[in-house]
Amino acid sequence: MSGTAADSIPPLVLRCRRDFFLLVGGAALLILALATRLAAEGGAWRLALSGGLYLAGALTTQFFLRFCLASLELSDHGFRVRGPFHPGEEIVWREVREWRRKQWPLGPGSVIVFPAGQRRVTVPLLYEDAHLLPLGLRQGGFPSW
Repeated sequence: MSGTAADSIPPLVLRCRRDFFLLVGGAALLILALATRLAAEGGAWRLALSGGLYLAGALTTQFFLRFCLASLELSDHGFRVRGPFHPGEEIVWREVREWRRKQWPLGPGSVIVFPAGQRRVTVPLLYEDAHLLPLGLRQGGFPSW
């Protein structure tokens, strides 16, 4: 019975790197605390500034919850970003039409994947051994070397 789907190995689970976890989580808390402090002091311009900071804090918190608490899972069949608030759809290696690596001025960069029949998926490369994702996409399957 070797070679069947039941004999396949479990997925490789890559967790968020500790430095990004602490940086993004700390930034979200700091931004929200600063916005609260400004809103409590009152004044029209402080309230307007605190509104913008609340928005930035909410976006940073959303990024933290969506990606920093999640894990990148690579399997023989495909890959997915699975988190506590988002199960993540598996993207099959063979169904990837196109992919690009995007390097941002600050941060680890990301991989933008265009699977067939689905909308594009952006995966930030903030996971341990995240270099395996572009390697697997280049090879069209689970990364091997």
